[in-house]
Amino acid sequence: MALRIPDVLRYEIRHRLEDLRGTAAGGGPREWLNAHPLLAFGTAGMSLMLVGLVLAWTLWPAPGESFPQAKAAWFYDTNTGKLFEGSPKKTGPIAAPSGPAANGEFAGFRAHVYSYVRNPNDSDLFVGFLEQPDPESESKCSASDMRELDRWAHSRLIRRPADKNWVRATSSEGQAILEEMICPNKKGQTPISQVPRY
Repeated sequence: MALRIPDVLRYEIRHRLEDLRGTAAGGGPREWLNAHPLLAFGTAGMSLMLVGLVLAWTLWPAPGESFPQAKAAWFYDTNTGKLFEGSPKKTGPIAAPSGPAANGEFAGFRAHVYSYVRNPNDSDLFVGFLEQPDPESESKCSASDMRELDRWAHSRLIRRPADKNWVRATSSEGQAILEEMICPNKKGQTPISQVPRY
């Protein structure tokens, strides 16, 4: 026994096919839009909303934190000259693995570590400078907050690992230390800041 399509359904299919032929024969999209004005207004409204969202997304000001927060920070043990990991929220000086310094104070200082290659081995790393808060500064800034470089510089004392004296980051000596970290070496490579891998 053959499957029979009910008459009502056959007529409905025929009408739909005739409508499609009429649109394809010369009706086109304009006639379709005239026949369905609510759909046309809905599509136009959705398009305007989409354009508005894209404009808002592109023109919205970027968040203040331009540097992603690392999960760990480098610290330098002045007793041994070795790096160790610590919390990025700590400013230093902090307790070093080797114990206190000869004067009885903490021997761990926040270290800014660099390399000349993107994915360095431990042997490729070098300490650019150490930092600690300037106790005489009125400006306070957390060690992990590098959004406002000027505010950070006014609240920090820095030195190279081999130096004995701390200098203000804003002084001419401090600026010379910082400029070394943006100058290329003899091969033309610029130092790349590194954080501990986790």
